[in-house]
Amino acid sequence: MIDAHMHAVSADTKDYGDFRELTGFASCTAKADEWDAQAAIDDNRMVRFYGVHPWYAEQWTLENKKRLFDILQNDPKAQVGEIGLDSKRGQILGQTMIMIQQLDLAEYFQRAVTIHDVGCEKMVLDSLKGRNLKVILHSYGSDSYIKPYSEMECYFSISPRILSRSDIRVKRLLDAIPEDRLLLESDYPSSGKGYTGMRDFAARLGAVIGKDADFLLTTSEDNFRGLFP
Repeated sequence: MIDAHMHAVSADTKDYGDFRELTGFASCTAKADEWDAQAAIDDNRMVRFYGVHPWYAEQWTLENKKRLFDILQNDPKAQVGEIGLDSKRGQILGQTMIMIQQLDLAEYFQRAVTIHDVGCEKMVLDSLKGRNLKVILHSYGSDSYIKPYSEMECYFSISPRILSRSDIRVKRLLDAIPEDRLLLESDYPSSGKGYTGMRDFAARLGAVIGKDADFLLTTSEDNFRGLFP
C-alpha cells in the first residue's frame, strides 16, 4: 500500500489511521524553507521530492535554484516537486518560468516530477512535450487531457478530493485512466474532510467505480514501484 503524494514535513499522522501500514510514500515540499526538514526525516519508505510550489513563487531565487541543483546532484534518489501552475492564485507567466526551470533540472538529472495543475492543463502539457521525464500529475481531475498525457510517461494520481464529485464524473475519469498509470494519494495533511486512511479511501473509490479496493491498492503500488524500483 502506497501514498503517491503527501507532505511529511507538515504531517501529524494521528488522523491517518493506516500510515504505518504504507510500504512507500512520496513526500513533497511546497517551499524551499521546507527542504532541510524534508532531508532530516528518517523513514526508509519515503521518496523525497524537493521543489517550489506555484503558490510560493517568491521563494524561487537564484540561491534556491542552486540549492536544488546541489540537492539533486548530491542525492541520486531525490526527485522534483511539488511544482506546477495554478490559474486561481498568482501570476501564470512567473509560475511558468519557475516550473520550466525546475523541469529543466529534473530532466538534466533524470528525476521524476510531481506537478500541481489548476486550470492550466494545456500549458502544463506543452511544457512537458519533447522532454524525457517521468511525471506524477498530482490530484488529477481532468478527463479531457488523459490521452495526450498518457502518450508521455505521465501517471495520474487520484486524491480523496475526487469523491466530492458526482459518481458519474468519478467513474468517467477513472475509466479513462490506463491501469498501468494509476496512482492513489492522500495529499495529507490536506486530504479533505473524512479522510481516515488509504484503505478506506480505496474502498470508497472502488465502490463508486465498481472496482475492488485491494485491486486499486495493488495497482497503485505496482505502478509506484515501476516509477521508483
